[in-house]
Amino acid sequence: MRKPVIGIAGTYEQAPAGSAFPTLRRIFTNEGYSTCLQEAGALVILLPPTTINIEQLVQLCDGVLFAGGADIDPSCYKQERSPLCGPSDLDTDTFHLALYHQARQAGKPILGICRGMQLINVAEGGTLYQDYKEQEGWNIHHPDLKHWNCPSHPVHIRQDSILFSILKSTEREVNSLHHQLVDTPSDALKITANVSDGSIEAFEAIDGPWCVGVQWHPETLGISMAPLFEAFAREASLR
Repeated sequence: MRKPVIGIAGTYEQAPAGSAFPTLRRIFTNEGYSTCLQEAGALVILLPPTTINIEQLVQLCDGVLFAGGADIDPSCYKQERSPLCGPSDLDTDTFHLALYHQARQAGKPILGICRGMQLINVAEGGTLYQDYKEQEGWNIHHPDLKHWNCPSHPVHIRQDSILFSILKSTEREVNSLHHQLVDTPSDALKITANVSDGSIEAFEAIDGPWCVGVQWHPETLGISMAPLFEAFAREASLR
């Protein structure tokens, strides 16, 4: 039986010190994503950043995953860079935005994780807080890096959402590895999970093919988040 092919949007990163190829960037993704997708029954390929033939790349895939990573360049959502904004790679951002639009046009299911969720919001015309401290009333220390593979806080999930249908719960404990947040959500997206300080933790596309974004990192939370990857792989198999 043919397995669904999930393409992970690759990210540029600088070669580490001591590399034999110091001026050549590497194309990166975390193995956690590929492992979870493979366990969910998918075949995984890494999509290298490019400015050409993106339509053909998308046609290789039954679904596309946008993973965590560096901050999105604020110019992508028409803002000046704040001193609190971290490093960005505009080549990666440009590729990811083009890949997202092409995948939506082609009707491919999409899952966005952390930066990937923020990328979806930016692609659909929304904006970001360049750092969580810009949000009034925050009471959660969002980048809890010490607990990268275990829960940091609960999220509250709407019952009328794809996420609820997958996780079968209105509350889940999740981790928190981000310092940026969705500020203005796109009108094309329905907010489906929040935390106590009002921060947006998940959304889904209102119209069109399956498209879900989560702010936490399900790939590091083990079996509790396996249903999310299984649902994504199942949607991809229908294509």
